[in-house]
Amino acid sequence: SSHLEAVVRERTKELRKSETMLKTLYEDANDGIIITNTEGIIINVNQRAAEIYGFDRNGMIGMSTQLLELEKNRPVWEERMKRLLRGEPMIYETEHYRKDGTPIFIEISSKAISLDDQVVIQSIHRDISEKKRLQAQLLHSQKMESIGTLAGGIAHDFNNILTTILGFTDLILDSGNLPPDVAQKIRVVESSARKGSTMVSKLLSFARRGSIEAVPFDLNAVIDETIEMLARIIPGDIVIEKELDRDIPPARGDVNQMEQVLMNLIINAKDAMPEGGTITIRTGFVALETSSLRIPAHIRKGNYVRLVVRDTGTGIPAKHLDRIFEPFFTTKETGKGTGLGLAMVYGIVKEHGGYITVDSIEGKGTTFEIYIPASGVPVSAPLEVKKNHEINFSGTVLAIDDEVPVLELIKQTLLKNGLNVVVFDNPVRAIDYFSSNSSKIGLVITDIVMPAMDGNQVIETIREMKPDIKIIASTGFAESLAESKINALLKKPFQSSKLMATIREVLSEDSED
Repeated sequence: SSHLEAVVRERTKELRKSETMLKTLYEDANDGIIITNTEGIIINVNQRAAEIYGFDRNGMIGMSTQLLELEKNRPVWEERMKRLLRGEPMIYETEHYRKDGTPIFIEISSKAISLDDQVVIQSIHRDISEKKRLQAQLLHSQKMESIGTLAGGIAHDFNNILTTILGFTDLILDSGNLPPDVAQKIRVVESSARKGSTMVSKLLSFARRGSIEAVPFDLNAVIDETIEMLARIIPGDIVIEKELDRDIPPARGDVNQMEQVLMNLIINAKDAMPEGGTITIRTGFVALETSSLRIPAHIRKGNYVRLVVRDTGTGIPAKHLDRIFEPFFTTKETGKGTGLGLAMVYGIVKEHGGYITVDSIEGKGTTFEIYIPASGVPVSAPLEVKKNHEINFSGTVLAIDDEVPVLELIKQTLLKNGLNVVVFDNPVRAIDYFSSNSSKIGLVITDIVMPAMDGNQVIETIREMKPDIKIIASTGFAESLAESKINALLKKPFQSSKLMATIREVLSEDSED
């Protein structure tokens, strides 16, 4: 009898220890645990499950798990219950509602378990909303990067074509003695090419292959000037309200590009309010935390200047919100939008190291929020621009570009202005020529993006042979320009007048006091 009592006491102790361990594992689990009967009615939950769904534990007991499902998923819920009761274990992802109606993504691992004469379903619920958010951001970023690469490639080829068109129309118009009707037709060609150049610029902004001159600037001043500039095109039935925080620190970025961003958002807001309304522009300072669900994980924590542009217009359909920053996608009527405006805005903001969000409700309006890194340096006074001086140049200009029409434009422009020029469409041959004739070459004009040899390598090689040589880099992709020392950047597409102005500026450097 004494032996049996000792055995019972030991077994009871082990049972209590086991119960305590299982209870601790159940209550302190990192994932939610929900026990239901065969009808899906909850009979027990742990504390983590209650926290995930925003309920009190007692409030969840007696509830059907079907009520947690989104309406569209309820037929699938019934099918899953049938499969579980047939003994099939399941692991799946679904979207549920919290108590406050907020949808959350859940990963569920479920299995039917027999307990004596009763069958229950044990489900482990893991909140994967953050994981889904990061996946969606990654996919969106990869998609936009792919589109940007495609857009940048198209823009590169288009730039060379436009350089030829704009350059030769400039030469023709500058030649004089043209019949008035011919000159007018040439100007139409020039105007169309300029419009094409604007589209290329927007594509490059989206692809983030433009050039940014990042300086500290006063965002409020940019807003004041832009609104004043747009005053003539804003109808009288549209009111622009400014709620500007005059104490915000300077932002860091390219003032001209930020003007383009603001102009685009204001014009879009105007177009969204054909019957009038209000555009509200607000600024403020934000110490950004990347834990916010609205902010992508790659955005660094830090101090940002926030720009908000809100309208009371027609709004954007929810199905279009994920596509509005794509090039050539537009919700406007045919012929009333190129679909490049918001793509350009997206590219500029991302190139600045910032972030843009959009919220919209059909019939109530749209809100864009832009975050630009704040600068720790005060705004500087504008520098005095030095005037170019005409100089005499008796040397030879070496021009290198893989596009023969561009070379022909450079050659004719320089010959017309009395300069000696030698052109090469092969950079390797151009370097060989330079090595034998470096003493008479005083200026090199080279493209950067070339298939045979990268323009940066060309610059580096020529600099090694003649360190004091004047070099002008010609490219539409400023980001492709390495740290190589150049005297000037000639952005494609360019006209013959711009080409000569750049040459004069570079060659006059030695003659300035």
